[in-house]
Amino acid sequence: MEGRLIYLTQQLERAIKDFQGSLEIDLSKLDTRTVDAVKNGHIQKFEFCIELLWKTLKVFLWEIHGFDLSSPKAVIKKYFELGHLDYPTLEKLLEAIELRNSLSHIYQKEMFEEAHFKIKEFAPVFEQVISKLP
Repeated sequence: MEGRLIYLTQQLERAIKDFQGSLEIDLSKLDTRTVDAVKNGHIQKFEFCIELLWKTLKVFLWEIHGFDLSSPKAVIKKYFELGHLDYPTLEKLLEAIELRNSLSHIYQKEMFEEAHFKIKEFAPVFEQVISKLP
């Protein structure tokens, strides 16, 4: 692997562990203002993970397979086409991209809470993808 891919993979591994660790915080023991701040942090860590994940896959596709793709969905689909993902994981990653894209448009508390609940299911998916990177 080239240096950039190794560097990004290491950064992604740390980001995923940080995201997973933050999800282990027991929110029931915190006051409402702190809970809100922690949830915002969870969302930010999720966004960082999905962004770093697709960019790492982009570099992988370029350095290993010679594909130069520029959009997150195209990168994830090509990674799947090359046999590096199973179909359920492909669907979850595309769903994560959609959720990340929608987060900048969430202004209602109920939608934020729904998004916060949803991001928790992506931590194991991120871990699965990173475990298969060479």
